[in-house]
Amino acid sequence: MKDTLHANGTLGSENYLMEIKTTSHTVMVDEPEAIGGSNQYPNPAQYLLSALASCTAITIKMYADNKGWNLGEINVDVKMKEIISSGKPMKTIVKAVQFENHLEDEQIERLLTIGSKCPISKLLEQPVNMEFEK
Repeated sequence: MKDTLHANGTLGSENYLMEIKTTSHTVMVDEPEAIGGSNQYPNPAQYLLSALASCTAITIKMYADNKGWNLGEINVDVKMKEIISSGKPMKTIVKAVQFENHLEDEQIERLLTIGSKCPISKLLEQPVNMEFEK
């Protein structure tokens, strides 16, 4: 199997402050003070939601550029909620997308459909196998 994406993280001596290196970037991850972190950087769930928001906006922008549609700024607000369904907690992610420029209803519908097909949305909507390497 070919690795297409890679991230490597190191958790040092400072509680929950983690350095993540990708092929060409370094980001820091932390946890809120309430659970022992120092809240210096986003937590893992915030990075996940950030990835979804950015992927959605970028996918919409690429499509609109192809169509010659001027959207202006694209704002994507992503929230994770916990809903109780059949007595069990279930996570639900809600995306809200707003466009700076006026668009026809049909254009908005098409853009939201396209945005829902971004790679991160697709990844989150399907089962993903995870395993540990020794």
